[in-house]
Amino acid sequence: MVRDPVYLSLLGNDPAPAYLGLKMAARRAGGVVKAIFYALPAWNEGYKAKRHALFNLLEERGIPYEVLPLSEALPPEEEAGEAWVNLTGGPKLWAVRLLGRWRRPGARVFLLEAHRPLEAPRALFLWPEAEALPLEAEALTLEEYARLYLEPLGEAWAEVPPPPTFPPGARAARLSRKEGGFFVVYRGRPYWFRPFGEKGDLSQKAFARFAQEARELGGQLCLPVVPYHAANLRSRHPRDRGNVLARWRVWAEEYGVFLVGPGASLEEAVASFLKGKFPKKALPLPQEGPVLLALVSEQAAPLYGAYLHARPKEAYLLTTPEMEDRLRWAEALFRDKGVRVRKGLLPGPWALWEVRDLLSPVVEEALRRGHPVHANLNGGTHAMALGLYLALREGARAHYLEGDRLLLLDVGEAPVPWEEGRPEDLLALRGYRLKERCPSLRPDPDVLAAAKGILRRWAEVQASWQTSPVVDQFLRLFARRFGCDFPPRERESLKGLALEYFVYFHLHEHLASRGGGVRMGGNLVPLGGYEALASQFTEVDGVFFYRGTLWFVECKPTDGDLRERAPLMAELVRSVGGREARGLMVARAWKGGPPPREPNLVYMALEGGEGQGVYRFPQALEEVLSGNSAPRQG
Repeated sequence: MVRDPVYLSLLGNDPAPAYLGLKMAARRAGGVVKAIFYALPAWNEGYKAKRHALFNLLEERGIPYEVLPLSEALPPEEEAGEAWVNLTGGPKLWAVRLLGRWRRPGARVFLLEAHRPLEAPRALFLWPEAEALPLEAEALTLEEYARLYLEPLGEAWAEVPPPPTFPPGARAARLSRKEGGFFVVYRGRPYWFRPFGEKGDLSQKAFARFAQEARELGGQLCLPVVPYHAANLRSRHPRDRGNVLARWRVWAEEYGVFLVGPGASLEEAVASFLKGKFPKKALPLPQEGPVLLALVSEQAAPLYGAYLHARPKEAYLLTTPEMEDRLRWAEALFRDKGVRVRKGLLPGPWALWEVRDLLSPVVEEALRRGHPVHANLNGGTHAMALGLYLALREGARAHYLEGDRLLLLDVGEAPVPWEEGRPEDLLALRGYRLKERCPSLRPDPDVLAAAKGILRRWAEVQASWQTSPVVDQFLRLFARRFGCDFPPRERESLKGLALEYFVYFHLHEHLASRGGGVRMGGNLVPLGGYEALASQFTEVDGVFFYRGTLWFVECKPTDGDLRERAPLMAELVRSVGGREARGLMVARAWKGGPPPREPNLVYMALEGGEGQGVYRFPQALEEVLSGNSAPRQG
């Protein structure tokens, strides 16, 4: 029987939490005899290299280790001696499951929390008793971050003085392949510092790039910090300065970038960000059921799936200050559907005990009244999800959306009536609405036949577009059936309309019997909180919802047109729909080579593209939609 301390840890794509937990357990237990990691396969070669770097550090310390699949993350039947169990990393569902399974004698179960800017990480012990321990002594160093992240990526680094924005004690490195930035470690947390100069524009794409660089260089908790130059704003017209800065702030919030004003220290920026954001007061107790408990975050589909499953009379929604707009959008949608909403702001993503304390009385009262209680574990951080779990009592049901399946906490699945979902609802949860060009549009066989006539004779018709009788017939029929009148001056801009309607018709036909909703094109208009983006209407050729995934449609006559549009469409899909959304790119004809590699885009064509990774439309719709359900993070 093993009696010496054993370290067990969930292992996600970030090696730092697993290594920090090991350092903490070894220091406080006087050493560990073995480390066991429960992991999913690494997503890509970069993550695999970082995982090998972690294992190399263990070998250098002489600690034997074993990597097991998540399905084996069960405590032994017999008494196992002392075990230090780290719930940080991997899916939140498994963190909650392991907490339930490892609450037994000899185990010390904890979560590492490092979201607080400029503070050292903490170990939040959940068993055998609740306590929070600062990990200043165990915090990872610049050298350890370099071993775990920079060197596996092939980044050569050299230590340099840190930027003055950081407090004393910070350490920084210049990287060989990332000019203009500093990789900074302060009190065990990594930062990617990217100053923005006097000229140029901070575009949405730039914010996305900064955030992606930070995740690659230092993991999910690497905070991208972007100070902007005062001269940059002064160079703009006085009437534009406020809107430009507001737009930057919206994009910074969207991508998790910390935007710092001219001359401000990071300490001042953090203090200003946190000041007065979280009133502490109890939530009203529920009067009706079912009751839904959820944490609002960047992902919209899990919250929407939880709503469709539970059909609550009352919903309790909690979030952090940076997600306050999303909370407002969710509240508006739920109220429109007749749900009484109770909401609360948390001090930050570390708020495990706050979530537990706010929701425990709610759960007890709902169960006392005999109301069903449903809790969705997808949103928020691991700390917030564990707080939600600790608030539950026997009789409450917790679930987690994985792909299009709503998994129950212990075993089995809960049914989700996805066929009742609407794309407008997902857009609203993401802060947008679709301003349709033709709101009365519907499937019409005669209009479809006219559209086919244009597509079959495309070369001939597009060459004589302004005078073609085939085009005249299609546009007249379209206007008469749907009430959409097109002035003659717009005729040239309508060359894509036939293909767009053809795609809309077949999507509607495909989804009608499978459960899903489709809308033809229009402009994506930002809702309240995103007013700074109001001048940046984004046009799409269609939007549809299928089994938990929001899709955006782009139609072009040729593959060349689609290639040109692909980078912008990939960013639109991620920005508007979130990382779980997808883009359907449809060409009338595909004559070139393979399509651009964008992970959130799928390509189809009415003809051509065989053997190039391009699917046939509409024949392959079932294969495309069933094979591209969105993976859920966290």
